[in-house]
Amino acid sequence: MEILDFISLFGIALVGGFGHCIGMCGGIVLAFSSKMANNDTSKGRIVGFHLLYNLGRISTYVLLGALVGGLGSMFSLNGTLRGALFVFVGILMVLAGFSLFGKLKFLTLLEHSVQNSKWYQMQFQNALSLRSPFSLYLLGILNGLLPCGFVYAFLFSAASFASVFKGAFVMLIFGVATLVPLLLFGILANTILYKPFVRKFAMNLAAISIVIFGVLMIEKGIKFLQNPQMSHKMHQAITQDSNAQHSKHKDSARKMESSNQLMQVESYNVDSKNN
Repeated sequence: MEILDFISLFGIALVGGFGHCIGMCGGIVLAFSSKMANNDTSKGRIVGFHLLYNLGRISTYVLLGALVGGLGSMFSLNGTLRGALFVFVGILMVLAGFSLFGKLKFLTLLEHSVQNSKWYQMQFQNALSLRSPFSLYLLGILNGLLPCGFVYAFLFSAASFASVFKGAFVMLIFGVATLVPLLLFGILANTILYKPFVRKFAMNLAAISIVIFGVLMIEKGIKFLQNPQMSHKMHQAITQDSNAQHSKHKDSARKMESSNQLMQVESYNVDSKNN
């Protein structure tokens, strides 16, 4: 089931990236792309620099995902608490989806003006000067810290997985999926990708998908609340499956060892007859 969740999240992030991310981060991408163009940088190096910038973004997202996943893991041991977490996160995702759709101001209330601080502005300007390739990586890290409703929607989802590793993985999926539209936009700047109607269509589609994902999460949470033992049963099933796999590996090792011993005996017998 989680594999389907990860695939769905990748699809939502990919589509939303063509809408929200190009609109939010497109200006930054255009700023450093124009500087590289003025320096007569080769196409190969330009692609490499774009990847460095996106690697910085992804680094920030993965760390944030691990953090919220760790916070969510406090709810994983108790079925009732985990059900409540699913319902709570599902509601937040529904609200985030409607907010991205332009029907609510929920995400606007959550966003803080990090970019208005003097420290942030100074670091951002230094990174945008592109004194070295590392400047682009730093620019991506700082970009990842910017308040963004789309990022918040995925962080809500990362928290619901109640695991440091899975929370980080959700945000890794988000970062990789949004890398695609930003990379294409950086290389094909001022193309149809930057047209408002294209971005609006993609963002609306992603917002609707987030709402649907949130509703499914609420449904899952209600099931946990109705049957709190479900969490314990799932843990038992995973443990039993792990133990069964371990036993299979042990049996295979024993059979292989026995087969090797038999082959050695047969080889010894053949050698004895020849002698």
